[in-house]
Amino acid sequence: MMKKLLFALLLSLTSIFAFAQADDEVLMKVDNRPVTVGEFKYIYEKNNGKEANYSEKSIREYLDLYSRFKLKVARARTLKLDTIQSLNDELNGYKRQLANSYLTDREIMDHLLKQLQDRQKEDVQFSHILVSAPDKAADSVKQAALARIQTIKKEIEMGKAFEAAAKEYSDDKGTAVNGGDLGYFTAMLPEGFYEVENALYSLPFNKVSEPIKSKLGYHLIKVVAKRPSRGIISVAHILIKNIDKSDEPKMKIEDAYQQLLAGADFGKIAAQFSEDKQTAQNGGYLPAFGINTYDTAFEDAAFALNADGDISKPIHTKAGWHIIKRIKKMNAKEDFASFKKMYEPRIKKDERFNIAKKRLVEDIKKASGYAQNDAVFNKFAATLNEEFLSFKWTPDLNADGMRDRLISFGGDTHHTVADFASFCKKNTKSRLKYDKNATAVKEVATALLMEFSDEKAIDYEQKLLEVKYPDFKALMREYEEGILLFEATKRAVWDRANQDTVGLAAYHHKYQDNYKTEEKGSLVTYTIKTTDAKEAEKVAKMAMKKDPQEVMKKFNKKSQIVSFVEETLEKQNPRFANMTWQLNFQSPVVKAESGEGFIFSRISQIQPVRNKTLKEARGYVVADYQDYLEKEWMKELMAAYKIEVMDVVLKKMVK
Repeated sequence: MMKKLLFALLLSLTSIFAFAQADDEVLMKVDNRPVTVGEFKYIYEKNNGKEANYSEKSIREYLDLYSRFKLKVARARTLKLDTIQSLNDELNGYKRQLANSYLTDREIMDHLLKQLQDRQKEDVQFSHILVSAPDKAADSVKQAALARIQTIKKEIEMGKAFEAAAKEYSDDKGTAVNGGDLGYFTAMLPEGFYEVENALYSLPFNKVSEPIKSKLGYHLIKVVAKRPSRGIISVAHILIKNIDKSDEPKMKIEDAYQQLLAGADFGKIAAQFSEDKQTAQNGGYLPAFGINTYDTAFEDAAFALNADGDISKPIHTKAGWHIIKRIKKMNAKEDFASFKKMYEPRIKKDERFNIAKKRLVEDIKKASGYAQNDAVFNKFAATLNEEFLSFKWTPDLNADGMRDRLISFGGDTHHTVADFASFCKKNTKSRLKYDKNATAVKEVATALLMEFSDEKAIDYEQKLLEVKYPDFKALMREYEEGILLFEATKRAVWDRANQDTVGLAAYHHKYQDNYKTEEKGSLVTYTIKTTDAKEAEKVAKMAMKKDPQEVMKKFNKKSQIVSFVEETLEKQNPRFANMTWQLNFQSPVVKAESGEGFIFSRISQIQPVRNKTLKEARGYVVADYQDYLEKEWMKELMAAYKIEVMDVVLKKMVK
């Protein structure tokens, strides 16, 4: 559990890399191992945040803390904990997780976020021609659709007007009548239209794109106009619907408008006039929206309002007559941190992330000199049959050709046929998702080879992260030392505190006065079921001299009149608030809160403060014993290892 907590803590810090990477002067040596200025600045700024003021006092205080941390790591290395296989496996597991996250965040996510942020500064008006071929369509349908869109493109190149082609050929009948005009859009477009979005923000005006595939089919795109982004706006409105062709709706909206001009409250007028039942009673407020949410005329009027609080003249849409009040206008977010927080979850679920990751893999392969031995692959594929598409298939890793090199990166990283066969065995689900027929076997193997090579490309790039990025190297050093610190502390402090029963008992005996019980009292509360106050007083009088059982025996001969509850409570308990803290003190008889019967309480016993036994105080004693062992361990480490601080270098850091 503690290791998981340590990992989570470290992982939360992966975005903090604010240190000068050129600062390689040695600031301190612990057990003759150097700590550079850059390393210290990294950890100092990360853990102190705004308090990292670089005063000499602050630097020396934190350097003292960091040196203590380094002493524990030094002891771990002396004990050769860094050679334990399980710890190295743990570190490598963290490294793989972090490297993948680091690589995708740095190389993919930040690029996509900045791309989207830039795109959202513009709205783009475009037209399109669609030849329908949904993602689920048969390959023959997709091929036919591609051929058709290519023919349409040629006609346009030969002089046919785009608008005319759209009217004649487009399968989007809603826009075909308008020459394919879709109006203005802004990024990000819905899932399945990322390549369309790419075209919108890269095509010159009035140039027709090459065929573009979306989830609907194939498109030809033409950018008509661009404008600064309208952003996001929140408004309230009043709606009078078009019930018939009479002038009554217009007259009603004019009446409402005149009242607003005279100073009437918009919310009250909305409640009185608006026929939008969902908003009328809440001031007419609509959820914030961007472009392409409502009728064009409505959006144009809303975004035309100059300031928060401005009210439009009555405008007409398909829904009827509106008056719009601007509540708040929000432009595209300039702050990258805020933008990232808003859009990162959406991007991770969007196709653009997978597309960008695929391109990253392609770039890695190209830069690394990726090579694939097709002859070796074909030899392996020829040994496969329909069993390859079942759970039963198990490769013979000692067979002829299994040690042949299949793929390579950078000339020094190779993966064999056996490596690929093991990958195929592990990915049984990928094999099973294909049809079980012999003709498909090589196709499946080819697809799996692509997955295998992509995975190894990412692995290859991850190995270079510490070389390419000093910040990643610093983070991995922190992970490694964190694991060593944990294991060394576990052995020297935590395990000993829990397992050293003799030492724990001795510690408790020495400091037993630190572990005391609270002063307690036994409280007997009587309940008397009677309406006779005198009867209740008789019970209370006897309770002063006799124990509860005798009282009950006396008064419960015919029926259960008297009952009691005895509790042991700490002195600070509110139940003692109105009682004098002394043995046998008895409260007055009062009516029960239920209104039925009477009630009173008596202090029957007082337990004085005493020292707790080890069993009673074990949790507290273990915690304190751990602190004691920690301090003793630190004394030992400071005596065993040398710490050397370079004062000249330290003073250079002072600001």
